[in-house]
Amino acid sequence: MADDREHEVQHDPQVLEGDDELPRQPAPPLDPYTPEPGPTPGDRRAFRVLRLAAIPILIVVAIVVIAALR
Repeated sequence: MADDREHEVQHDPQVLEGDDELPRQPAPPLDPYTPEPGPTPGDRRAFRVLRLAAIPILIVVAIVVIAALR
């Protein structure tokens, strides 16, 4: 097996064979769903605004409930 190029020995799991004669698996792709260590400044700002947006919504709900009870 003095071939310069790697070739596939097995399909699943994929094992590559090259000049070193040691079967090895390719490195796994990076996990796209790895969570970030913490919220970004934009996330913090968005959740602050979201909390403030609850105030007018509660006022409108209170007005609707008062109007419905009359």
